[in-house]
Amino acid sequence: MTDSTSTTLTTAPQLRDGVPAFSAQVRRTGFVVLGKQELAGLIGDADLEDLRGAWENLPVDTQVDGVGVYRERRYGRLRVDVDGDTVTFEVLPNAVFRQDAIPLWKGKDRVFEPASEDVLLSAGMRALVSFDARMATAVNGNTSWTVGVHLVRVVARAGADGLPTPEGRHRDGHTCVGLHLMRREGVTGGLSTVHPNDGSGIVQTTLLQPLDSMFFDDNMITHEVSPTVSEGASGVRDMLQVDFNPVA
Repeated sequence: MTDSTSTTLTTAPQLRDGVPAFSAQVRRTGFVVLGKQELAGLIGDADLEDLRGAWENLPVDTQVDGVGVYRERRYGRLRVDVDGDTVTFEVLPNAVFRQDAIPLWKGKDRVFEPASEDVLLSAGMRALVSFDARMATAVNGNTSWTVGVHLVRVVARAGADGLPTPEGRHRDGHTCVGLHLMRREGVTGGLSTVHPNDGSGIVQTTLLQPLDSMFFDDNMITHEVSPTVSEGASGVRDMLQVDFNPVA
């Protein structure tokens, strides 16, 4: 692990070749769903397990009081620059998080406990964010991004479902968003529904395996996720959410 607040990563050849096709689908339909097998080679097993460990140290998300969901969360910020196959990362200071595009959060400054620099610049995180950044650049054309990194755990308990999207059907209010499943244990449900703006019909999928992912152009779709239901005393659904906005 580097002591620096910035680092670079060069994209693996097999994923470099996949980005044009995946991003072309996003430009056509607004989104792409990627199974674990389609991201083979992106991240090694040891790096993935190391990254997944960060979800075992999440504080309670106190910002969701009153909406009937128990959630744990950390948040971090990066500046990410894409130059061909090279992606550069710089850790930014923590800041309040705003989502004025969503009525539930409009006008609210939400403050989350920060993700550590070690997590933000870990090999697994850089691999996933690098892939998402190259997708965002291929979709939008921008090469310099302010990136929000959200480590989110939704807990379902007997008699108390987890709510991955208490906002209901919504847009996130960003340019592009990458979603990566990290863990799904002891729950059913969690059906993702995508509503394309062009009226081509809803698409539904359930992310089941670690690395099952979705990437979307936030201006072209709305989306929502159904509640998760515990199969026993409790269960969890862990997600890495990565949002992209052009550097101001």
